[in-house]
Amino acid sequence: MRRRRNSKKMSADDVADDWLPSTTMSGPGWKARGDRKPKEKRVPFNRPTPYQIYEALPFVRRYFMYWMKHTFDKEKLFINTFQPLKHKPYYGVPCGGIGCGAIGRDFRGGFCKFSLRPGLVEHKVDVVAADQFILSVRENDRCIYQKVLSAADVHRSSGQLSTWDFGFPKKNVHYRGLFPRSWTTFRIPDLGLTVVIRQVSPVLPNNYEDTTYPVCLFLIDVENTTNDREYDVSVAFTFRNGTGNRRWEREAECSAVMFETPEDSAEQVTGVSLYHRISGMSCTYGLASTHSKDSVLSVCERFDPSKSGGALWNHLMQTGDVPSLEEECAINAREMAVAVSNRFTLPPLSSKTHDYALSWDMPKVHFGSTGRSYHRRYTRFFEASEAGSAADSLCVRALRLRHKWEEEIEKWQSPILTHDKLPDWYKSAIFNELYFITDGGTVWFEFDENWADHEAHLSNYTKEKMKNIGRFGYLESWEYRMVNTYDVHFYASYALAELWPELELTVQSEFTDQVYHSIEKPTRFHMEGDWANVKTASRVPHDLGNPADEPWIATNAYVMHDTGKWKDLNMKYVLTSWRDYVVLSEEHQEFLHHTWPAVKMIMLEALANWDQNGDGMIENFGKADQTYDAWQMEGVSAYCGSLWLASLRVSIEMAGLLEDGETKKLFLETLNKAKKVFVDVLWTGTYFRFCERSRSRETVMADQLCGYWFLQSVSPEMADDLLPSHMVRSALDTIYRLNVCQFGNGQMGAVNGMKPSGVVDREYIQADEMWTGVTYAVASLLIQQGEVEKAFHTASGSYLTCFEQTGLQYQTPEALYESKFYRAIGYMRPLSIWAMQWSLKKHCGLNTSKERLPKLPSEHAKTSEDTVKRVETSASEDSSSLGYVSDYREEKTASTRTR
Repeated sequence: MRRRRNSKKMSADDVADDWLPSTTMSGPGWKARGDRKPKEKRVPFNRPTPYQIYEALPFVRRYFMYWMKHTFDKEKLFINTFQPLKHKPYYGVPCGGIGCGAIGRDFRGGFCKFSLRPGLVEHKVDVVAADQFILSVRENDRCIYQKVLSAADVHRSSGQLSTWDFGFPKKNVHYRGLFPRSWTTFRIPDLGLTVVIRQVSPVLPNNYEDTTYPVCLFLIDVENTTNDREYDVSVAFTFRNGTGNRRWEREAECSAVMFETPEDSAEQVTGVSLYHRISGMSCTYGLASTHSKDSVLSVCERFDPSKSGGALWNHLMQTGDVPSLEEECAINAREMAVAVSNRFTLPPLSSKTHDYALSWDMPKVHFGSTGRSYHRRYTRFFEASEAGSAADSLCVRALRLRHKWEEEIEKWQSPILTHDKLPDWYKSAIFNELYFITDGGTVWFEFDENWADHEAHLSNYTKEKMKNIGRFGYLESWEYRMVNTYDVHFYASYALAELWPELELTVQSEFTDQVYHSIEKPTRFHMEGDWANVKTASRVPHDLGNPADEPWIATNAYVMHDTGKWKDLNMKYVLTSWRDYVVLSEEHQEFLHHTWPAVKMIMLEALANWDQNGDGMIENFGKADQTYDAWQMEGVSAYCGSLWLASLRVSIEMAGLLEDGETKKLFLETLNKAKKVFVDVLWTGTYFRFCERSRSRETVMADQLCGYWFLQSVSPEMADDLLPSHMVRSALDTIYRLNVCQFGNGQMGAVNGMKPSGVVDREYIQADEMWTGVTYAVASLLIQQGEVEKAFHTASGSYLTCFEQTGLQYQTPEALYESKFYRAIGYMRPLSIWAMQWSLKKHCGLNTSKERLPKLPSEHAKTSEDTVKRVETSASEDSSSLGYVSDYREEKTASTRTR
């Protein structure tokens, strides 16, 4: 690393300005300095128009009564409309595998936002003061430096850890995140020391074992750049019971025990297990490190994290080691922390690496109703897990597999990261948006035969799938607490389909069984005030339940609307079944036979109940009866109509494969009629209008070709049967020209609705939102149509606004407004960015001998004559001060705005 431009003595501030990052820190990814602040202030949406408020008054009254029932436990609300979550602009890459609970990280070094309770993300928990790395430096048998390696803001009660030094300079912390890894650099210029903490979680494509582990590695490199100073360096890792939530801090008595692998083992590991409880569930944290022949490893089996912390801090300062225990901390204290530490000599111009592991063994868990228990998937691979004593084994296995995991991650990511035709923002986005697969309240459970006691609808086919792969679920959003929300999963499922296809097949198999299931429990829906059963047979459920209740038993937690009337859920099931059959199951007949009866049933039901005039095309009923649940459609609509056309085409193909000639003939006749209606009613000459009748009738909808997009991603030749290619291209061009280039100065993705005049549609809530996941889907369709440059321009607006402008990194919301507001942070749909990767591979032959990816212009070039200016925003101020070469510079000039 270069640190000086001349030989004169420089102050710490001068060195900070002159420091250049290593190759590790300057690669693709999201980067920030410790004092980074968002360029643009945003808050949750709270400003509907007066007319929108007037229209919503009946809903507000009904919802308020429901909200008041849960006054003292708002976690039970499936959506807390009146108290939306506010983002925290300091999040970094989270820790952990998939479905095992996750632990968040602050990019400045802290641990925060635990989601160890299944399906519940503790976003309101700030950085935990006692969960830290501590650097201690000794020279000539005297401690010359000791600080916590974190620049995060820490809130402590009076006297708590008062002896610890939390004053690490923010400007000397530098971060690079590239899920599932991150690099945090801490610089101590006065001593010529640099510490890099590399965080690694075992999120590995097509891996259904290691990826389930509740563990995270921290590989810590300490470099001495001085010419003549030798140091004794200690790096301690401390962790306390609980999650930072006061409800669990003193829930039960804690205990701790040291563990150690045999000396003659391949690689000796020493650590400590901390036993405690979280919300009535047993949990064990494990901290461990590998032995090194030239270092001394010490373990502290207990200290009190609620007191001054002086015993540990002072012992570390005096000896370079952590004490074996703190006498004042009782052996069964209700608040307890543990620590491991390595002490080693660091000669001039040298560096050394020491590896640490953190595990959280919470093998048997329950949801909010405590109706039944579940075993997490990783327990399948650890004999001691039933007793809750696998924390040590998890640490040992992680440390011994660390090189293999990093090799697999690099093998997976390298073809994208090294591709010279992919923009740098995309290289960051494609992996960093995947944070949600770990941090989305995700659960992955081992199969239990007893599930059938309450879920008689589960088929043998699905149960066999679950026995092999387990049961998977993730939230719609951190604040929209519903598992596997299907209308959103439709977009996000490309991440599973691309990376863990067996999980996607299992989810789809389970939804197949749900089609036949019904819940004969009348409920009143908040929006329209109508009464209906919670779940209707022959309908795909909206979701599989609220984690604060009992998912999979109490399905359809979403009672805003009667989703049995929604037009998109069933169609999305049909299309997803086709994709999963053709691509994921590799045309496995058993999967086709499993899904076809459900497909046939719901298509015939739709034709009988939703085609009001017998013309072959389904109609919307004038309510928000689809995923845009505040945007009303009436009559024929582009969104649901395109899904219907694509579903008919898929059903024709499936009927033919199973030699159901009568059904095939019916759907073929229906498709031919429906195509004509779709074009006659909606085609304007340049795009398909929003719907037949509503205040947004003439609006240009970004998602108007949704069905066409999905089908073309799987079977392009079948998509060609739906609509004339010139209409598709014209509609896409209109979307790009209006919804992208005339929204947010062409730098914010595709707004949902734009009037032909170039004015954003504000007739309904959601019309004037940019949905991050839909923007990625539109970009995917542009790639399919050969418009790669426009695709990257469109998608970059979504990613860069969230990650570079507004401090919404690693908590991508469902929606952004043109200014001031966002809605629903930590959302599932942005995983649809993997549909872009899917399209790049299928339609452009990415990384094959037949690659057809064009060379994109430089970052400063215009995307097209109609583009206002290039979407890339300027680099953060802290990035330029780091010496990073910015990948995103605003153009200093812009072409005249097209109207």
